[in-house]
Amino acid sequence: MNSFKLPFFSLLAIFISYIAISIYPVFTFFSNPDRQNFVEIKGKKYYISDLKDNSAYKKVRKEFITNIGSVLQSFSMEEVLKQEAKEKNLTVQELLAQSRRQPSNEEIQKIYEDFKDRLQGMSIAEARPRIIEFINSMEEQEFRKNLLQKYSVTVNTEKPDRLQVEEKGNPFLGSKNSKVTIIEFSDFECPYCQRSQSVSKSLREKYKDNIRWVFRDFPLSFHQNAMFAHIAANCANKQGKYWELFNVLFQNTGSLEKANVLKFASDLHLDMKSFEKCTNDSSILSEIQDDISEGQELGVNGTPAFFINGIMIEGAQPLSAFEKIIDQELK
Repeated sequence: MNSFKLPFFSLLAIFISYIAISIYPVFTFFSNPDRQNFVEIKGKKYYISDLKDNSAYKKVRKEFITNIGSVLQSFSMEEVLKQEAKEKNLTVQELLAQSRRQPSNEEIQKIYEDFKDRLQGMSIAEARPRIIEFINSMEEQEFRKNLLQKYSVTVNTEKPDRLQVEEKGNPFLGSKNSKVTIIEFSDFECPYCQRSQSVSKSLREKYKDNIRWVFRDFPLSFHQNAMFAHIAANCANKQGKYWELFNVLFQNTGSLEKANVLKFASDLHLDMKSFEKCTNDSSILSEIQDDISEGQELGVNGTPAFFINGIMIEGAQPLSAFEKIIDQELK
């Protein structure tokens, strides 16, 4: 009996060792699907894990996470509509129809007066169908929102990678001790950047010293007046009037010819001799070009672009897009 035990347990030990050795690469492959995405250079394979510090990859990854969140949001809306309709023994179309109603003449009149300047001279009779559709659309949105609350819907996605974004001594608003730093790459001649300023202002008013807003230059090459406007703003900064000229430039995004910018500076009572000398200082241009280069390395290819504690948001996004990230960062 004893002579049988030794070879049996020896074989068992060998078998277990074989399984342990062989299962690891198999487990690693299937538990990490990114191993299927690679580039091979001279026989060496580079995987997604090798791109952890690559800013372009981080940007694509963020977009993927954002898109997944949108898909989950759409799915949840479809699902709660189905569940609510089933509970009430209705079709989804019938359920949504119940959220619509015939607005009163007073409501239609008020909407007409509020939006008269956008109706291109239409009479109230001509605009009536549009106004009814607008009111019904708003009420359906509210109905959908209430349904999501009723069914306690929360969408969770993984957090996107953070990018290391330097301030580089650029002008800022807010406290240096803020928990949240928002770095904006923007262009004074960009209409989307101009539009985003009202959102930026609302965020600063809401969060006060909890956020710090840093502005970095990113004049786009096809905006012929943008570069001089950014040079002017940096020169105004040397005289302590950066934000004053900043506001005027964004108020006049479509009129930033050099003569106009110089007039804006003069109207702010800047020392124009020092100011004009500054606008010819190559170091100012070099500083702006550094901002552009670093922005491009971070994945900025249009304006505006924002980094909230290193988390990127692109374009003139609504207030809610910023609030979602800021609230999470302040927890």
